[in-house]
Amino acid sequence: MTNVALCACPDYDEANVASAVERAVTLCGGMDKFVRPGQRVLLKPNMLSAAPLEQRVTTDPSVVRAVGQLVLKAGGRVIIGDSPAIDKVSRISRVTGMTEVAKELGADLIEFSRPTLAKTPRGSIYQALELEQTVLSADVVINLPKLKTHCMMLLTMGVKNLFGAVVGPRKSQWHMHAGDDRIMFADLLLDIYRTITPALTILDGVWSMQGRGPNNGTPCHSGFLAASCDPLAMDLALAPLLGAHRTSFPLYGAAVRRGFAKPDGADLRLIGDDPNTLIPKDFQLPVLESAMMVPGFLSGLMRKHLTSRPVQDPMLCQGCGKCQQVCPPGSLKLMQNRRAVIDHLTCIRCYCCQEVCPADAIHFKTGALVGIIERLRSFF
Repeated sequence: MTNVALCACPDYDEANVASAVERAVTLCGGMDKFVRPGQRVLLKPNMLSAAPLEQRVTTDPSVVRAVGQLVLKAGGRVIIGDSPAIDKVSRISRVTGMTEVAKELGADLIEFSRPTLAKTPRGSIYQALELEQTVLSADVVINLPKLKTHCMMLLTMGVKNLFGAVVGPRKSQWHMHAGDDRIMFADLLLDIYRTITPALTILDGVWSMQGRGPNNGTPCHSGFLAASCDPLAMDLALAPLLGAHRTSFPLYGAAVRRGFAKPDGADLRLIGDDPNTLIPKDFQLPVLESAMMVPGFLSGLMRKHLTSRPVQDPMLCQGCGKCQQVCPPGSLKLMQNRRAVIDHLTCIRCYCCQEVCPADAIHFKTGALVGIIERLRSFF
């Protein structure tokens, strides 16, 4: 039985966050359980992009501060790090206030840049993964995700946040390999999580993101923090509370199939505050467009018309070029008139362009095959 602690936290007032974080960590056994004097402790927040805090794209620095203070009290040495998709950690930190928090904690604030081959544990799909050396060499990893929706993986919480341990350019390579199949990508996330094995995960759900996350959704006041020794347990416990049927959550399907979770969730236990008084009842999940592979004989032109595909709204485009930079197969080119030319024959439907667009100018158009499948489902 794995405990998942829920603690009310109404806002980002420093005292309220410190109190909620301390209570959540205490419910998990206390920081002394995870950190010993002199240990190097990596705090891994979500630092996706340099968006203002009010957009709720990144882990709030007040949560990082409160966790870091508990680490220092336990005698640990703090490191804060991530590998954002496009923006630099230095810029994100200036915009969000993470720079000041790092100074307060006396912490090194780093951008992951040293990929190192790590052997994965028994039962993994991949025998080895290239992950950030700082993550692998830290004495303790504390995972600090942001509660957000995700247009490809439905939700991004504890396990998905660890994808940040993949160093920048390697992310595109993995999207090329596994990014057009949700279950395959979920398997990759599970292998990363089992290789890193964070000691503690604390989820920032004070304000979350709903709708078209993880970068273009809308802020949602959720009013809680969650904590667990196991990020997978936390994710699977929270998903149904947020309105996600377990079978629609790709991470759940992969975890059950590989024997890492029980189908009925009987191995999970919520402790702390009553979730019925915390979790928003109308949390808006994204509509998952098709990311499925089509049979080989449907490749090429038929794939273009039968499966969902990205489309751009040039009226919303800011011309920043992030979509072109992040596209793994190089299928998207942004022209000088701010119109995107997308080669749908080579596009792998990985959602990277939609994820990094700061203007929400890229959407996915449902393909004919997906439309037929969805209409058929409505009859059963």
